[in-house]
Amino acid sequence: MGNGMSNRMNDEMNDETSDEAKTIAELRLACRQFAMLYFHFCKTLVESLGEEQALPLVQKALFELSLDRSDGARERARDRGLAATLENFPQVNDLPSAAWEKWDPRCGELRCPYAQQWVGRFKDYPWFKKLASLYCDVIDTTNIENFSRTTSHRITKNLLWGDPVCEREYFESDPVKQGNFSYGKR
Repeated sequence: MGNGMSNRMNDEMNDETSDEAKTIAELRLACRQFAMLYFHFCKTLVESLGEEQALPLVQKALFELSLDRSDGARERARDRGLAATLENFPQVNDLPSAAWEKWDPRCGELRCPYAQQWVGRFKDYPWFKKLASLYCDVIDTTNIENFSRTTSHRITKNLLWGDPVCEREYFESDPVKQGNFSYGKR
């Protein structure tokens, strides 16, 4: 798997007449840019500071990003009269979910556009596997913890770990109810 979009995807999407398929391909291209930015952000920190010092900085940046995103989701939920619950989170999430949900094998081997980019980096940058997984864990966990203020989550399967899908489980959490999130304090 290469780091760029496959020629097959480009050719097939160019031939595609569906506006939805073109939109999904464009969303995945935008996700590709973000995934590349995250990789290069991590690479720069690791090369400058070493893995041990880079990890907490990446984790802090991800935690702050997630708080920013999930604060916005809470605000959107409030504006729409929705409770800040796990069930309502997808309605106010700020990701282009179609890039994942309407995945087509022509978009690449992996459903997740981030994983599509990141997995190919693991051979040359083995340290990145940990930082790629950290992204999913910190963002997904903090998003639901800060949004709901009652619920936490753990990833049980991840494309980045070699699983065929990503799966997670959600659970009520007393520490979260007290403002103590898995990756920091609110």
